[in-house]
Amino acid sequence: MVPKAAWADTPFDLVPSPRFTQKDANPNSIFTANDMAVSHNIYIRGLNAIYNQADAVTSPTDVKDFLTFCNIWIEVIHHHHSLEEEIMFPGIEKDLGKEGLMKGNLEEHQAFEGAMEEFKQYITNTEVESYKAAVVKELVDKFGKLLVDHLHREIQNLLEVGRELDPSGQMLKKNYLAFEEKLVAQSSWTRHHPFIFGCRDATFEGGVNGNWPAGVPFFIPYVISGVLSRKLGGVWRFLPSDFHGKPRDLKAINS
Repeated sequence: MVPKAAWADTPFDLVPSPRFTQKDANPNSIFTANDMAVSHNIYIRGLNAIYNQADAVTSPTDVKDFLTFCNIWIEVIHHHHSLEEEIMFPGIEKDLGKEGLMKGNLEEHQAFEGAMEEFKQYITNTEVESYKAAVVKELVDKFGKLLVDHLHREIQNLLEVGRELDPSGQMLKKNYLAFEEKLVAQSSWTRHHPFIFGCRDATFEGGVNGNWPAGVPFFIPYVISGVLSRKLGGVWRFLPSDFHGKPRDLKAINS
């Protein structure tokens, strides 16, 4: 029997989405936790794609594109965390009248920031001929578990805040949408959005979040695929899915 090739659902575990695990819940009450879980899984798939393909990247062209792929991953997740700290967490605390409510999430960000900065410095400053897959994986190992554990815990924290302080989900949703609006507006359509759309899995958990992000026109993946992704075309071969969220083989280890 041929062993299953690694894909972007390992080695770091994906986050179960509330829409899947709490099918009877009011959709409004779990909206924020669910949408955040989808985003977190995009980041985890991106990290898994990096970890699983690092050893197979050998040619100068592949290394150059792979380092760009790694840089885009770090840009996307840093942007996410910085806007959580700037907009979402303070807004939730203010609207719910609970100063310090999200302090634990901020402390968790600080716990892996140093190791992620080491990774950023390596993938930004390393010359193509000096690339070493073992170093990439060693650096990911320094922060990977801390980061992914945080991404899991944050979903549970949002669910707990909802149950205890915001059963309707209105305050959480208000602040999440403010965070999301700025996140989308500040993201590059040729760099960040192709990464995000290509790290989705529309089939995950039976496709329960297959239409994420809600409200996005149906033609956007086609525009990304046909136009916006061209500038960095070589980079996107490391994505775990196509721009419609359909999983595909990791190209670096299945070519």
